[in-house]
Amino acid sequence: MDNEKNFQTKNKYGLVDAFKCFFFLIIVTAGVSIIMQIIGNIVASSTGRTYEQVASGEVFQILTYILSPVVFIIYFFVYNAIKKVSNKDAVSDGQKISLLPISISMVLAVICIFLFTPFMNLIDYWFECIGFHMDNTIPLYEKMTTSGGYFFLGVFIFALLPAVAEELIFRGIIQKSLSTKLNGIATIALTTIMFTLMHGSLQQTVYQLIVGIMLSYMVCVGGSILYSIILHFFNNFFVLLFSTFDIVSYLNSDSTIYYNVFSQIFPFLIFLLGVVLVAILFWVLKYLRNKNFFRYDPKAKKKVKKVEPVILKEPDKLRLKDLWGNATYNEKIFILCSFVLVGLIWIINTVSGFIA
Repeated sequence: MDNEKNFQTKNKYGLVDAFKCFFFLIIVTAGVSIIMQIIGNIVASSTGRTYEQVASGEVFQILTYILSPVVFIIYFFVYNAIKKVSNKDAVSDGQKISLLPISISMVLAVICIFLFTPFMNLIDYWFECIGFHMDNTIPLYEKMTTSGGYFFLGVFIFALLPAVAEELIFRGIIQKSLSTKLNGIATIALTTIMFTLMHGSLQQTVYQLIVGIMLSYMVCVGGSILYSIILHFFNNFFVLLFSTFDIVSYLNSDSTIYYNVFSQIFPFLIFLLGVVLVAILFWVLKYLRNKNFFRYDPKAKKKVKKVEPVILKEPDKLRLKDLWGNATYNEKIFILCSFVLVGLIWIINTVSGFIA
């Protein structure tokens, strides 16, 4: 249990930091969005164009999509500076980086795109059947299909930057803060819910829940957000690649036709196959973690004495249903404010999707 002591002494976050960070992140993100709209209107009025013309411009789109993750990254460093938490400690609990979790992260991304995406397309179809307007537009789509330079710019903007930025916040600050008081299952569940709601879209909700669980579990077991960044990046990259280029037709929601019962059962069956494969990989990771596979002494060239898992089994920590009853007044304020605010944004975006 020595390693657990080291982890807890390094972790200067508290439970309240998860919700405080989340709440102010929502405020900052909304503020940046408002500022960009003001800038767009100023540019529009000074050039004799409409705001829609300015917002659809290439430069404005690029700046908008770059600004959001950059704000996340700056927010991460500023928050840690205020809390006097080492950035290194915020992203790792000190375990050695292993190639196996890196490889499994990449395999999970492949499972997401090939086995989960068809089921997500089916869910999109169901949403459309009840009147929800699906937005499948890809920014800079035409440029990325005709220019290698624009495609790699798209990879940087839509795959790499969001992966790094979102993992620094959600698996770096929020998940680590929650783990100070909640058990592993509760930590993963709550981090995933906050991660999903932050995207503010009914269209992405189911997929973000699934991917969020995998991202949080990788950090829980591997001890470093490097693994979740790799999984997040490759997931974004594959989505961008197969959305931009129609390489595998059954992954393209626009070309999917659900003309009979089997055409709707098939995506569900391969989704279940994906769930089974993910469960197996999770079991392998947990087993190796319990066997101390990820901890070794490179000088001695042998594994050190087995230690207990840090997060996965902690009976002294709270379950999710016990959180509210054991939270302090300050924690309850930030829990309530953050979820009410992000919930309202999610509801507004969802209603807009139905009336668009």
